[in-house]
Amino acid sequence: MAARWWRWCVCAIMAVALLLVFGVPSASAQRKKEMVLSEKVSQLMEWTNKRPVIRMNGDKFRRLVKAPPRNYSVIVMFTALQLHRQCVVCKQADEEFQILANSWRYSSAFTNRIFFAMVDFDEGSDVFQMCFVLAMTSGQMWNHIRGPPYAHKNPHTGHVNYIHGSSQAQFVAETHIVLLFNGGVTLGMVLLCEAATSDMDIGKRKIMCVAGIGLVVLFFSWMLSIFRSKYHGYPYSFLMS
Repeated sequence: MAARWWRWCVCAIMAVALLLVFGVPSASAQRKKEMVLSEKVSQLMEWTNKRPVIRMNGDKFRRLVKAPPRNYSVIVMFTALQLHRQCVVCKQADEEFQILANSWRYSSAFTNRIFFAMVDFDEGSDVFQMCFVLAMTSGQMWNHIRGPPYAHKNPHTGHVNYIHGSSQAQFVAETHIVLLFNGGVTLGMVLLCEAATSDMDIGKRKIMCVAGIGLVVLFFSWMLSIFRSKYHGYPYSFLMS
């Protein structure tokens, strides 16, 4: 009986010791997390009070948008407003975005849980290299501005067109197709990079290399075919015409 009681005491002491050892760093980490979060929110609020749309470069984007901790959301517009970029649509989108951000900033529903920001290509080009910007390169922002139909059905033949025949317009379905093709090319490039730098055996690396080349060739060829169908007279092709 005494031996059993002794074992219970030892287990209890060990449990308390483990709780103290692992509990103190956890509380310290939690305080540090709350401190970092408070600093980030305070910084965002300070910038928002000066300008409803916060201008971010690559460092600010990674620290305030991508890195934890974060209990807020950031609506980010990716654009290219410098004059030498000659992006007319970017300027139009910026005006609408500024109006939206101002409306939110001075509304009664404003909180420190939602912020508006923008990343200009010339101030944060490294951000544009991340895969999630595929939606923007596919033309999704243009859809929000112009509101095109999803596709066009010929009333006489019933044929449905998903690709607009003009370089001055597009359908929503076209955006989704281009997004898919961009994703395929990106996946192919990722496989090629992994094949070149991975520590896997040579057989698997060869398979990744062949798959990567296949994806890049196939989806980039399809991308060029769409480009040629919209820009009539474009002389170049890649496997497919």
